[in-house]
Amino acid sequence: MAGNPEGGGGRASPPDAWSIIGLLLGGLLVWGGIGYLLDRWLGFHALFLPIGLLVGAIGGTWLVIIRYARDRN
Repeated sequence: MAGNPEGGGGRASPPDAWSIIGLLLGGLLVWGGIGYLLDRWLGFHALFLPIGLLVGAIGGTWLVIIRYARDRN
């Protein structure tokens, strides 16, 4: 395949890069949204939103590591 030469110098292809961005943003949006809804439902002001964003960032990063570290081995 011309667009993905073997031994690409360790660089991710554009579809991989978009997948990584999607996983990270998806984690932030989903878990941040859950935190925001919990704040609204329980009457807190900015308690669960930062927790949700942190969980989403960690979860998205973990998914990227699991998905792409497995491909390299």
